[in-house]
Amino acid sequence: MPDVMRRNLAELCWLRTALMALFGLTLLYGQLTGLALAAAFPSLLLIFGLLLLINGLTTLRLRQQEPVADDELFLQLLFDLLLLTCLFRVSGGNSNPFVTYYLVPLAIAASTLALRQTLLLASLMLASYFSLFVWPPAAQAVQWPWQTYQGHLMGMMVNFAISSLLLVFFLHRMHRRLREQERYLAEQQRRQLQRDQAVAMGTLAATAVHELATPLATVCLMVDELEEDMPAQIQPLQGQLQRCRDTLARLREQAAQPSQLPKQALSAHLQNCLQPIQVAFPALYFESTMYAEASQEVVMPWLLQQALSNVLRNAAQAAKSRVRLVAYKRQGEWHCRICDDGAGFQPGLAAAIGQPGLSSKPEGLGIGLFLAQSTLLELGGTLSMASSEWNGASVLLRWPDAMARSEVAM
Repeated sequence: MPDVMRRNLAELCWLRTALMALFGLTLLYGQLTGLALAAAFPSLLLIFGLLLLINGLTTLRLRQQEPVADDELFLQLLFDLLLLTCLFRVSGGNSNPFVTYYLVPLAIAASTLALRQTLLLASLMLASYFSLFVWPPAAQAVQWPWQTYQGHLMGMMVNFAISSLLLVFFLHRMHRRLREQERYLAEQQRRQLQRDQAVAMGTLAATAVHELATPLATVCLMVDELEEDMPAQIQPLQGQLQRCRDTLARLREQAAQPSQLPKQALSAHLQNCLQPIQVAFPALYFESTMYAEASQEVVMPWLLQQALSNVLRNAAQAAKSRVRLVAYKRQGEWHCRICDDGAGFQPGLAAAIGQPGLSSKPEGLGIGLFLAQSTLLELGGTLSMASSEWNGASVLLRWPDAMARSEVAM
């Protein structure tokens, strides 16, 4: 989930700024109309200074990467409640039409904090509000604009306008957060479904390797016995059987691979992906462009290398004569673009080709790009598809640089 508490803390800073601007306008109005407000200046300056101090400290806190805890937001709201009480006591007490501003910290607490903390803050707010009646402020030589009948009516009108804006703000904020939460949950469900499908495919592949090994060995023995009688007819079949044995052997090797590959330059990792594809498709021309940053040493997850190999193999199978691999770094992300000069993606297929069972090749099973896309999403990256400059297919794989250099096992 996004850091909701961090955003709430940022919005609290803006509300404090709005409060200071409101009373600043009030003081300006008092000066323009000739009201005696000089006696309240020292107290107001002290309160405004504390507000500026807490806003400055909060701004510095928001620049840190640590998440904001519930208790931290609660303490800040408690501090605001204390300053509001002090501000109201020096500006007319219970006659101040802006005492409804007490509800702002309570609204923030009710929408973000636990019930226990919200009830505690509400109790303290009621106690602070009643204190303005039980212990009214001492008489001061200060005439606030709202201490006259007309001024009080004007203050009520301004307070109503501000309350309406705050109501719209909080309701829109709650609606936006609910929509964000719905999108987040939907995205998590989609990713979990892809994980489940990938795990199911991995289990199916492991079962297939185990169950096909013995029948394949039997067929190979029978073909070897028939080779003496029909060598011309058996030779193509032996080539296909050898391909099946190589595939099973590769699957066994992959199951025994470590979660991460040794640290080396990204270009070396990509060449390791490209080399077996070049051997398997000798008739194709392979072009690789590695920008200077590709010489940076990274620890690549084995799953990421398999995703790159899957996309490269798909491009080679679809290409007519050439395949291009381009690797570069942009805004803290690695970009790897793989292009071919094949027939490209069929209309409407590019948007759904990441789903299992969908393929642009008649004989394809549609799992290569699906597994690649699932891997990239799991590692915090993305996979997108478009048309290449040769009217073929272009697949762009992106993943965070921090992930590629991480030592955490995938």
